[in-house]
Formats: sequence, C-alpha cells, structure tokens
Amino acid sequence: MAARRAEKLGYTNIKVYHDGIPAWSEAGNVLYTDGAFVEQMMGYLVLLDLRGVEAAKKSHIQGAVALEMKNLEKERGQFPIDRKAPIILYTDKSDWKELQAAVKMISSWGYSRIRVLEGGFEGWLAKNRPTQKGDVRTTIFYIPRPHPGEITGDEFMNIVKTRPADKLILDVRNKEEAAEGTLEGAVQIPLDALQGRLNELPKDKEIIIHCRTGLRAEMGYHILRNAGGYKARFLNDKITIKGKDLFCCYK
Repeated sequence: MAARRAEKLGYTNIKVYHDGIPAWSEAGNVLYTDGAFVEQMMGYLVLLDLRGVEAAKKSHIQGAVALEMKNLEKERGQFPIDRKAPIILYTDKSDWKELQAAVKMISSWGYSRIRVLEGGFEGWLAKNRPTQKGDVRTTIFYIPRPHPGEITGDEFMNIVKTRPADKLILDVRNKEEAAEGTLEGAVQIPLDALQGRLNELPKDKEIIIHCRTGLRAEMGYHILRNAGGYKARFLNDKITIKGKDLFCCYK
C-alpha cells in the first residue's frame, strides 16, 4: 500500500521491508519513539538515561534510571524478568549510531520492545516536558501491569467465541500471516495500511485489535486513538491462527 502511494507520487527507487517492525526490532536495529508517547506511558515502561549518573544529576527526564553506557553489560542482572517490558533509551540527542550497540546488546538478552527517544534529552527539553535535578535512580524497578487500552486474554477469547454485536475484531497482521488463518468475522487490515483505511472501520462499535505478538496491535490502538472517535482496545499477547484453530494467550 505505502509502496503504491510512493509510486503515484513519482518515486522510482522503492524498496519494501516485508518482515516488518517486529523482525527489525528482534534483529537489534534501532526504532524511535517520540516524547509524547513516553510522557503518556510513564510508569508502564523502563526509561534509561545512558548519559551517565553525573550528567543525569544535573537534569534528567522525570522517572528515568541513570546507567553508564560502558557498564551496560554489568547491569544486565537488574533488567526486568518480563522480556516484553518496554525499554526506552536516551542520550543528549539519541543519535542512532551512538545507541545502536546498546540496542543490539539489550535485544540479544531477549527484550523485544526497545525504543530510542527521538531527539533525546535535548528534544525533551525543547518541548518543556517534566525533568528532575539532583538525585537520580540507578536501579531499575519494573512491575508489569496492563497498558492503557489493553484487553485480557480471557476477555479476548470470550469475544472471539460469542462475537457480540457491539464489537469488531481487527487483525493487523500482514497478508502472509493472515493467509494461514483468520478469526471468523474479523476485519483484516495490515498495520502499515491502517492509517489510510480508517474509513473502513465503524465508530459505533468497540474495535478489538490483535496481531501475532501484541506489538503491532498496540501500535494499531494508538493509530485509532490518535485519529479520534474510535473506541478500541488491543490484545498484548501472542496468538497463532491455523485455519479455524486459534491458539492464544501465552502470557
């Protein structure tokens, strides 16, 4: 979809990365997130200031944990047991070359939801977002809890079975994944096409979003939320669909 739009705009040297965001992230490549998302999700994520303790004492993002980038390997033991914990990294400008080694290292430990704060600490300051001075945390403390908009596996399964008239299941997996099987009655729109196809979704029903792992489902939730007028929740869990058989909720 995006490639066809680019062609219509006159671009000719177009490449498509078919494996998508999950594969890119699992390979330890850098993905960015913006300050508005971090501020909104504070308390639901691990925010790491990799400028070091002394720099962080002068000023840091409220709620951040200061770690020395050179000592990251030594700090592995204090990272969350939950490998799906969202982890956000930042430095002064959060240059991807500067942080790529840290992303790859943390990814190699099994963490799949690593992001770099776009614009870094300087970008955060430019938007007048909350900061702290003085003492800074140096120990990670993370307790998994449902994210805003998250639906439990039990409720999701009940919706799949009963198919209530006031709810619609939205499948944001890619076409190759969906070819193996889809849920009866679900609408299938790949995540990368969702923004351009919002007019296909009703605003008088609650939209329940799923993907394969929960990552794209949450992204889809934020797309609908930012669009306004949609009632939506998402399943933050792994599911497999083979034909008409659903294997769900490994969390």
